[in-house]
Amino acid sequence: MNEPQENTNTVQFEPLINYESIICVRFLDNPQKINAACIGVHFTSNNEVYIHAYSDTHTRAILQPGVTFVINFSECFYEFVIAGLKTKGIDERVDELPISAYRDDFSVPVLKSSWCAVECEVIPMPSKILSKPECRRREAPNIRAKIKSIHTFHYPHIFNNRSMNLAIEALIYATRIPLYEKYSKEYKESLTSYLTIKKKITEWRDMDRFEESFTVIDNFLIDRNVKVQELFDFSH
Repeated sequence: MNEPQENTNTVQFEPLINYESIICVRFLDNPQKINAACIGVHFTSNNEVYIHAYSDTHTRAILQPGVTFVINFSECFYEFVIAGLKTKGIDERVDELPISAYRDDFSVPVLKSSWCAVECEVIPMPSKILSKPECRRREAPNIRAKIKSIHTFHYPHIFNNRSMNLAIEALIYATRIPLYEKYSKEYKESLTSYLTIKKKITEWRDMDRFEESFTVIDNFLIDRNVKVQELFDFSH
């Protein structure tokens, strides 16, 4: 099956707006293995991007100056889930997508599901923004990269995709819930927001696109001591 051809109309990204993406990069010690992570990206007006990767992740360890990676704008929520969650396995941080998920006509890791892919190279961080913001859940960027090329394959099949945007927001809440003290204010607020999003997508009659993915997320939370009844009680 032929892969979609590149569109000659390059997408323009607004500066300093958060774009949720799947960042993919080859492992330095094993180029056949690809790390995938669900990470928000901020573009700048001078052809650069800034991201934050947590210090205990493969992504942070790999993305050192000189390394090339790809920002994938995937239309597949299931891939966001697999890239975004830490799943149980031999290594507690099994966060890789199957090699079959990637196009074979690029030397860099471009997902077949991507409507656009941005190839970047990590460059040193400027010291003036290495401070930590005061917001409790906002992290200062710790990776800076220059854009090498933008590959646009087609425009998104669903424009103004509110369900997809909400589903990604729910995924972000799911990654935070296990970090909070059980039944703390933050725990309850994040769990309520997660359930509200699921309910909203269901009311929009759009859950069939996301049901398998939310099953994975629910199981992830159950494995981390969230009670089953908490995940299906929409009366929160």
